[in-house]
Amino acid sequence: MKFRHWLFLVLGIGYTVSAGAAGRPAGQKPPAADSGRAVRPARLVKEAVPFLYSPPAPPSPRLLFDYYHHKGPNTKVGNFMVTGAWVNINGRYGWDDFVHTNTFDPVFVALEKEFAISMAQEPYSEATLAQKDAVVIVNPDNPKLDSTANVLTDAEIAMLKRYVEKGGSLMVMINSGGADRTAEDFEGVQLRKLVRSFGLDWNSDDTHYSDVAIGENHPYFYDVPIFHYGSGCTIRILPEARQPTVLMQVASDAGYPDRKVKGPGIVMTRPGKGKFILVGDNGSWTGNMSRPWAENERILKQLFRYLKPDQGVKPPQLPAGKTFHYEVTVAELQGIPVTNSLTKIEHPHFKMFSPRPTTSMPYLEATARLTLNVGKHGPEEAAPMTAEVDGFRWFEEAPHEKQQISFFASRQGKVSRTAATGHASRWLLPDVSILVPLLPVDGIRPGDRWESLETVRVPMLNGTDLPPVKPALMSLTYIGDTELAGRACRLIRATGEVWLSDLGVQVTDLLPDEEARRVGGSQYRFFNEHGGKIMYKREQWVDRETGVVVKGRVQTRIVAWIQDTTRPVGSSNALRDQEMIVSMAHSTTFNLKEAK
Repeated sequence: MKFRHWLFLVLGIGYTVSAGAAGRPAGQKPPAADSGRAVRPARLVKEAVPFLYSPPAPPSPRLLFDYYHHKGPNTKVGNFMVTGAWVNINGRYGWDDFVHTNTFDPVFVALEKEFAISMAQEPYSEATLAQKDAVVIVNPDNPKLDSTANVLTDAEIAMLKRYVEKGGSLMVMINSGGADRTAEDFEGVQLRKLVRSFGLDWNSDDTHYSDVAIGENHPYFYDVPIFHYGSGCTIRILPEARQPTVLMQVASDAGYPDRKVKGPGIVMTRPGKGKFILVGDNGSWTGNMSRPWAENERILKQLFRYLKPDQGVKPPQLPAGKTFHYEVTVAELQGIPVTNSLTKIEHPHFKMFSPRPTTSMPYLEATARLTLNVGKHGPEEAAPMTAEVDGFRWFEEAPHEKQQISFFASRQGKVSRTAATGHASRWLLPDVSILVPLLPVDGIRPGDRWESLETVRVPMLNGTDLPPVKPALMSLTYIGDTELAGRACRLIRATGEVWLSDLGVQVTDLLPDEEARRVGGSQYRFFNEHGGKIMYKREQWVDRETGVVVKGRVQTRIVAWIQDTTRPVGSSNALRDQEMIVSMAHSTTFNLKEAK
C-alpha cells in the first residue's frame, strides 16, 4: 500500500462536491422550463447554521484595585529604584514593584489573562463603581503610620454597600493583628465599619506563616495539596451575616507551638444581589506565591472567580441515594503501514477493518451498562460514589462478570480517589471522571475557562491491556448552552495536544508487556526524543438544572514514530513514515438512560 493512500485513511482526508452545477459543462445554461407545463413553486431550503466549535471569550470581568486608600511604593533605593517600605506597611502590596517580596505584582501577573484590571487612584464614585464588576481593597493605609493616608469616608462606605446590594462584588484583604504586628497595622476604624456592615469582623490574632492542608475533596478549592497562609488572622461571622460561607479554615501549624490559632480565614457573604469576601491575609499573594511546596497561585485564581457575578450555575446535585444508569460504548482504531514491523504484534479481541483489499486496520469495540450510586455525605462533604459495571464485553464475546468502580466527587465536582476491582472496571477507570462535571463557581459564562488536573488515557498497541494513565493540566471551557435528549444542557470541553515526552510517555508504554519486558530490552524506541503527539478531547453535556452529566465522551489519539532498531533507517521522510509511523485512537462514550 502506498504511503499517500495510508495517510489518506489514517488522517481522514476527504472532500465533497456541491450538487447542481456539477455534471453540467461550464457556461451551459440550465434547461428552460416548459411553458406548457405547470411550474412548481421553488421549495424553500433552510439555510444551514454554521456549527460553533469554540465560542468567543466573554468580556473579562472588570476588577478595580483600590490604590487611593492604600498608596503604592514610595521608598527610594539609590538613584533608580522605588519600592515598598521594609520597616512598616507603607507602599507594600503595590503594583509595578518587582523588587519587594511583599509586592502584589504576582497577583496581577496571575490574573491578567482572566480579568480586566485597573487601579483606582481617587475616591469612590457612583460613576466609577458602575463600570466595575468587582472591587478589591487591600490594607488601607493607617494615619498613625502615614499622616497623608486617605481614610475611607462614611459616604464611600454607604456607596460600597449599595454597590454590593445591587450585584457588585467586594473583596477586602487584611493582615494579622496583635501587639507584635504594629508595623503591619492597617486603618481599622472605618474599615471595620465597612466589614461589619456585611456581617463579618476580624480577630486580632496571627497564624504566623502556617501551611494549610487543603488536599482532596475540599468543598471550595481543588488541585491544591498545601496552601501557605502568610501570617494572617481569623474571621468572625456575626449573627446578621447573610448566607455566610466559610471558603477556607486556617490554623497555626505545628511549627509554632507558642500559639493555638484556628478559625475561618476566608469568608463570603451574599448581601442583596452581590458578594462580599473577607480575606484574613495579604501576604499569601506576595512572595509566598513562590514557595515551591505550596500552590498559592491556584488558590488565588480560584478565589477571584468567586467574585464573578452570579449566573445561576449550580454545582452537580448528588443527593445521597440517587442512582444514574448509563450506557457505555467504546471504540478504537489503529493505523500502521504494512511495512512497519509492529503490524506483527498480536491484537487479542480486535477485528480488522479493510477500507481496501490491501489494507487491514485493527479496530476494537466494547459495550457495558454502568449504574452510578451516590452514598451518604454532608452538605459540604465529598460524595462517595460507586459505579457498578455490568455486561462489559468486547464485540459479541461473553460478558465479564459484574465489577465495581469507586471514587469521590467534591461539592464542586472534582473527582478523586478512584479505585476499581476486576479487569473490565480497571480498563474503564481512566474515563469515569467524565461522569461528574467540575463547575467551580456560580459565575461562569459561555467562553469562560478554568484549569483542572485530569488524567489522560494513553492508547496502546494491545488495546485490551490496562492502559497507561498520565496526569495533565487541562483547560476546561464552557462552550455554550445546547439541548440533548430533550434536556437543556451546558457543553463543557477540554482539548489539547502535547508531546509524548512532555507527558512522560515511554515507548514501552505503547507496547505489549511481553515486548516491553523482553530480555535484553525491547527492539523498539522513539525515533525522536519527543516521540510524537497525543491529542485529547473531553466533552460533557451537563443538565443545566441538576448539574448531572447527560452525555460524556473521552477521546485520545496518538501519532508517533517508533523505530525498529534491527532495521536500517529509511533515507527519506516517506520511507521513514512507512517504517515507523503509528496512529492509535480511542473513544469512550457514556449516555444517561435513567436517573432515579
